[in-house]
Amino acid sequence: MFKTSQLRSTMFMATLILTGSISLPATANEALEHVGHVMTHWTDTPQEQGLLPVATAEAEVAKTHAGFAASDLSDLDSMQLHTRHVLHALDPAQETKGPGLGYGLIKAAEGVATHAELASDSEDASDIVRVSGVMVASVGRNTTRRAEEALKLTQLILTSKTSETAAPHVLQLQELTKAFFIGQDLDKDGRIVWYHHEGGLEIATEQMDVIMNSTKQ
Repeated sequence: MFKTSQLRSTMFMATLILTGSISLPATANEALEHVGHVMTHWTDTPQEQGLLPVATAEAEVAKTHAGFAASDLSDLDSMQLHTRHVLHALDPAQETKGPGLGYGLIKAAEGVATHAELASDSEDASDIVRVSGVMVASVGRNTTRRAEEALKLTQLILTSKTSETAAPHVLQLQELTKAFFIGQDLDKDGRIVWYHHEGGLEIATEQMDVIMNSTKQ
């Protein structure tokens, strides 16, 4: 049974914690927990997969069907059908049926950025996690931004009345969905880097592989 002095001490410490005057130590392996959310498991994804594999799969569907849409620029019905499939992969809330996973690239990429940043900022993060996590978070935000641009293009295509009106937007959509993976050379210096909003999912995959390999050593 607590003595009065012990009880007062316990209550005092609890008050400090609740008011934020002191903080509890970070949970063990906090950084690796967030790495796992990016790569291997997250609660609301299909089959609870990692957020990066889901983002990659949705981006692949979008790229594939943007290519299908661009395969015949004289066929408005085909362009709009495959554009709806792209839209489903970007945001299934706006197009409920399609060949995607039903999660959406925009949501998955946002999750990648959030958890990569949390991993990088964790007190127990290794130097590799800190550096590579920043790169992956940047790519996640780049991908979200590109996916939102692609979403606007899908609306232009779906509201087009003629194939001539839709075709330029379809070609833009095709190039943008390729950029999900390879990124964009925005400053025209002949290379694509993870910063300056350029990097694509290929860089995120490479950097997460670096992190995962470092945890095995």
